[in-house]
Amino acid sequence: MEVEARAHAKEGGAHRGATARRRRPVLRQPERWEFELLRLLSEQQGVPFDQLARFIGCESAQASRVVRHLFKSGFADYGRILHDEPHWAWLTNRGARLSGTGFASGRPRVGAMARMRAVNEVRLHIAQRAPEARWICGRSVIREQGRQGRRPNAVVEIGRERHAILVKHGIRQSEWRERDILESLMRGYDAVIAFCAEYPGNLYRRLADEHHWPKLIIRDIPQPPQSSRG
Repeated sequence: MEVEARAHAKEGGAHRGATARRRRPVLRQPERWEFELLRLLSEQQGVPFDQLARFIGCESAQASRVVRHLFKSGFADYGRILHDEPHWAWLTNRGARLSGTGFASGRPRVGAMARMRAVNEVRLHIAQRAPEARWICGRSVIREQGRQGRRPNAVVEIGRERHAILVKHGIRQSEWRERDILESLMRGYDAVIAFCAEYPGNLYRRLADEHHWPKLIIRDIPQPPQSSRG
Protein backbone atom coordinates (compact mmCIF):
# COMPACT_ATOMS: atom_id res chain seq x y z
CA MET A 1 0.00 0.00 0.00
CA GLU A 2 1.65 3.20 -1.14
CA VAL A 3 0.09 5.53 1.35
CA GLU A 4 2.81 7.09 3.46
CA ALA A 5 3.86 9.87 1.07
CA ARG A 6 0.28 11.00 0.47
CA ALA A 7 -0.54 11.02 4.16
CA HIS A 8 2.66 12.87 5.02
CA ALA A 9 1.88 15.59 2.51
CA LYS A 10 -1.66 16.05 3.84
CA GLU A 11 -0.71 15.75 7.49
CA GLY A 12 2.07 18.32 7.51
CA GLY A 13 4.29 16.07 9.59
CA ALA A 14 3.47 17.47 13.04
CA HIS A 15 3.37 14.76 15.72
CA ARG A 16 0.53 15.00 18.22
CA GLY A 17 -0.56 12.76 21.10
CA ALA A 18 -3.52 10.41 20.74
CA THR A 19 -5.72 12.43 23.09
CA ALA A 20 -4.41 15.97 22.64
CA ARG A 21 -5.55 18.77 20.33
CA ARG A 22 -8.01 16.67 18.32
CA ARG A 23 -10.01 18.57 15.77
CA ARG A 24 -13.47 18.12 14.33
CA PRO A 25 -13.26 15.68 11.37
CA VAL A 26 -13.50 17.02 7.82
CA LEU A 27 -16.33 14.96 6.32
CA ARG A 28 -15.59 13.62 2.84
CA GLN A 29 -15.39 10.37 0.89
CA PRO A 30 -12.19 8.31 1.22
CA GLU A 31 -9.67 8.24 -1.58
CA ARG A 32 -8.69 4.88 -3.03
CA TRP A 33 -5.61 4.40 -0.83
CA GLU A 34 -7.63 5.37 2.24
CA PHE A 35 -10.34 2.91 1.26
CA GLU A 36 -7.77 0.08 1.24
CA LEU A 37 -6.73 0.99 4.77
CA LEU A 38 -10.34 1.20 5.95
CA ARG A 39 -10.94 -2.33 4.64
CA LEU A 40 -7.83 -3.62 6.39
CA LEU A 41 -8.79 -2.04 9.73
CA SER A 42 -12.35 -3.32 9.38
CA GLU A 43 -11.33 -6.86 8.52
CA GLN A 44 -8.78 -7.11 11.33
CA GLN A 45 -10.96 -5.09 13.79
CA GLY A 46 -7.92 -3.12 14.89
CA VAL A 47 -4.20 -2.91 14.14
CA PRO A 48 -1.37 -1.62 16.37
CA PHE A 49 0.86 1.02 14.82
CA ASP A 50 3.91 -1.25 14.58
CA GLN A 51 2.02 -3.83 12.53
CA LEU A 52 0.25 -1.17 10.47
CA ALA A 53 3.66 0.16 9.42
CA ARG A 54 4.51 -3.30 8.06
CA PHE A 55 1.14 -3.69 6.34
CA ILE A 56 1.65 -0.47 4.39
CA GLY A 57 5.43 -0.67 4.04
CA CYS A 58 6.67 2.34 5.99
CA GLU A 59 8.34 3.37 9.24
CA SER A 60 6.35 3.55 12.49
CA ALA A 61 6.44 7.36 12.53
CA GLN A 62 4.90 7.44 9.06
CA ALA A 63 2.23 4.94 10.12
CA SER A 64 1.40 7.26 13.02
CA ARG A 65 0.93 10.16 10.58
CA VAL A 66 -1.30 8.00 8.38
CA VAL A 67 -3.56 7.14 11.33
CA ARG A 68 -3.80 10.77 12.45
CA HIS A 69 -4.72 11.68 8.89
CA LEU A 70 -7.53 9.06 8.95
CA PHE A 71 -8.66 10.42 12.32
CA LYS A 72 -8.87 14.00 11.04
CA SER A 73 -11.01 12.74 8.17
CA GLY A 74 -13.39 11.03 10.62
CA PHE A 75 -12.53 7.53 9.40
CA ALA A 76 -10.55 6.11 12.34
CA ASP A 77 -9.72 6.54 16.00
CA TYR A 78 -6.63 5.54 17.92
CA GLY A 79 -5.13 5.30 21.38
CA ARG A 80 -2.93 3.37 23.78
CA ILE A 81 -5.12 0.69 25.35
CA LEU A 82 -2.45 -1.15 27.34
CA HIS A 83 0.65 0.51 28.78
CA ASP A 84 3.01 -2.10 27.30
CA GLU A 85 1.46 -1.97 23.82
CA PRO A 86 1.92 0.58 21.03
CA HIS A 87 -1.03 2.71 20.05
CA TRP A 88 -3.77 0.87 18.16
CA ALA A 89 -5.96 2.13 15.32
CA TRP A 90 -9.58 1.16 14.72
CA LEU A 91 -12.48 2.48 12.67
CA THR A 92 -15.13 4.97 13.69
CA ASN A 93 -18.76 4.26 12.81
CA ARG A 94 -18.33 6.43 9.72
CA GLY A 95 -15.12 4.68 8.70
CA ALA A 96 -16.80 1.31 9.09
CA ARG A 97 -19.70 2.37 6.85
CA LEU A 98 -17.33 3.69 4.18
CA SER A 99 -15.08 0.60 4.29
CA GLY A 100 -17.67 -1.37 2.34
CA THR A 101 -17.21 -4.48 4.48
CA GLY A 102 -20.52 -4.26 6.35
CA PHE A 103 -18.77 -4.92 9.67
CA ALA A 104 -19.39 -2.85 12.80
CA SER A 105 -16.76 -0.55 14.28
CA GLY A 106 -15.40 -0.83 17.79
CA ARG A 107 -12.42 -0.22 20.03
CA PRO A 108 -10.38 -3.43 20.51
CA ARG A 109 -11.25 -5.32 23.69
CA VAL A 110 -8.37 -5.80 26.08
CA GLY A 111 -9.03 -9.53 26.36
CA ALA A 112 -8.93 -9.97 22.58
CA MET A 113 -5.81 -7.93 21.81
CA ALA A 114 -3.27 -10.77 22.08
CA ARG A 115 -5.31 -12.90 19.67
CA MET A 116 -5.84 -9.95 17.31
CA ARG A 117 -2.12 -9.19 17.27
CA ALA A 118 -1.32 -12.85 16.56
CA VAL A 119 -3.84 -13.02 13.70
CA ASN A 120 -2.41 -9.79 12.25
CA GLU A 121 1.07 -11.31 12.47
CA VAL A 122 -0.10 -14.44 10.65
CA ARG A 123 -1.69 -12.32 7.90
CA LEU A 124 1.57 -10.39 7.47
CA HIS A 125 3.52 -13.66 7.38
CA ILE A 126 1.30 -15.20 4.71
CA ALA A 127 1.31 -12.01 2.62
CA GLN A 128 5.10 -12.09 2.62
CA ARG A 129 5.38 -15.81 1.89
CA ALA A 130 2.52 -16.07 -0.65
CA PRO A 131 1.61 -12.60 -2.00
CA GLU A 132 -0.73 -14.18 -4.54
CA ALA A 133 -2.91 -15.68 -1.78
CA ARG A 134 -6.29 -14.15 -0.91
CA TRP A 135 -6.95 -13.63 2.79
CA ILE A 136 -10.56 -14.03 3.96
CA CYS A 137 -10.84 -12.59 7.46
CA GLY A 138 -12.53 -14.28 10.39
CA ARG A 139 -15.36 -11.76 10.36
CA SER A 140 -16.20 -12.79 6.79
CA VAL A 141 -16.07 -16.45 7.81
CA ILE A 142 -18.58 -15.80 10.59
CA ARG A 143 -20.85 -13.91 8.20
CA GLU A 144 -20.74 -16.77 5.68
CA GLN A 145 -21.00 -19.69 8.10
CA GLY A 146 -22.75 -18.23 11.14
CA ARG A 147 -21.55 -18.36 14.71
CA GLN A 148 -22.42 -22.01 15.21
CA GLY A 149 -20.14 -24.86 14.26
CA ARG A 150 -16.41 -25.09 13.66
CA ARG A 151 -14.85 -21.96 12.24
CA PRO A 152 -11.22 -21.04 11.53
CA ASN A 153 -9.70 -17.67 12.41
CA ALA A 154 -9.35 -16.96 8.69
CA VAL A 155 -9.31 -18.68 5.32
CA VAL A 156 -6.60 -18.37 2.68
CA GLU A 157 -7.37 -19.08 -0.96
CA ILE A 158 -4.35 -19.94 -3.07
CA GLY A 159 -4.86 -21.27 -6.57
CA ARG A 160 -7.85 -23.60 -6.38
CA GLU A 161 -7.27 -24.53 -2.75
CA ARG A 162 -8.85 -23.17 0.42
CA HIS A 163 -6.81 -23.41 3.61
CA ALA A 164 -8.29 -22.94 7.08
CA ILE A 165 -6.09 -20.79 9.34
CA LEU A 166 -6.07 -21.39 13.09
CA VAL A 167 -4.20 -19.21 15.59
CA LYS A 168 -3.86 -20.94 18.97
CA HIS A 169 -2.39 -19.25 22.04
CA GLY A 170 -3.74 -21.86 24.42
CA ILE A 171 -6.21 -24.72 24.74
CA ARG A 172 -9.53 -23.70 26.26
CA GLN A 173 -11.39 -26.94 25.56
CA SER A 174 -10.88 -30.63 26.15
CA GLU A 175 -8.62 -32.71 23.93
CA TRP A 176 -11.54 -34.56 22.34
CA ARG A 177 -13.19 -31.22 21.56
CA GLU A 178 -10.02 -29.95 19.88
CA ARG A 179 -9.84 -33.19 17.89
CA ASP A 180 -13.46 -32.76 16.82
CA ILE A 181 -12.76 -29.18 15.66
CA LEU A 182 -9.71 -30.22 13.65
CA GLU A 183 -11.50 -33.17 12.01
CA SER A 184 -14.44 -30.94 11.08
CA LEU A 185 -12.16 -28.33 9.50
CA MET A 186 -10.15 -30.93 7.61
CA ARG A 187 -13.37 -32.23 6.04
CA GLY A 188 -14.24 -28.75 4.82
CA TYR A 189 -10.87 -27.44 3.60
CA ASP A 190 -7.94 -28.60 1.50
CA ALA A 191 -5.60 -28.00 4.44
CA VAL A 192 -5.67 -26.72 8.01
CA ILE A 193 -2.68 -24.56 8.96
CA ALA A 194 -2.44 -24.10 12.72
CA PHE A 195 -0.14 -21.36 14.04
CA CYS A 196 0.42 -22.36 17.65
CA ALA A 197 2.10 -21.43 20.88
CA GLU A 198 4.15 -24.18 22.54
CA TYR A 199 1.46 -26.13 24.40
CA PRO A 200 -1.23 -26.26 21.70
CA GLY A 201 1.49 -26.94 19.13
CA ASN A 202 2.66 -30.00 21.07
CA LEU A 203 -0.91 -31.24 21.45
CA TYR A 204 -1.70 -30.77 17.76
CA ARG A 205 1.52 -32.54 16.70
CA ARG A 206 0.66 -35.52 18.90
CA LEU A 207 -2.88 -35.69 17.53
CA ALA A 208 -1.58 -35.46 13.97
CA ASP A 209 0.82 -38.35 14.61
CA GLU A 210 -1.80 -40.49 16.35
CA HIS A 211 -4.52 -39.96 13.73
CA HIS A 212 -2.33 -39.65 10.61
CA TRP A 213 -3.67 -36.27 9.48
CA PRO A 214 -1.77 -35.19 6.36
CA LYS A 215 -4.01 -32.13 5.97
CA LEU A 216 -2.91 -30.62 9.29
CA ILE A 217 0.12 -28.32 9.07
CA ILE A 218 1.48 -26.97 12.35
CA ARG A 219 3.62 -23.83 12.57
CA ASP A 220 4.84 -21.57 15.35
CA ILE A 221 3.07 -18.23 15.67
CA PRO A 222 5.25 -15.80 13.66
CA GLN A 223 7.26 -13.32 15.67
CA PRO A 224 7.62 -9.66 14.61
CA PRO A 225 11.01 -8.14 13.83
CA GLN A 226 12.68 -7.06 17.06
CA SER A 227 12.79 -3.41 15.98
CA SER A 228 9.13 -3.12 14.94
CA ARG A 229 7.42 -2.76 18.33
CA GLY A 230 7.53 0.57 20.10
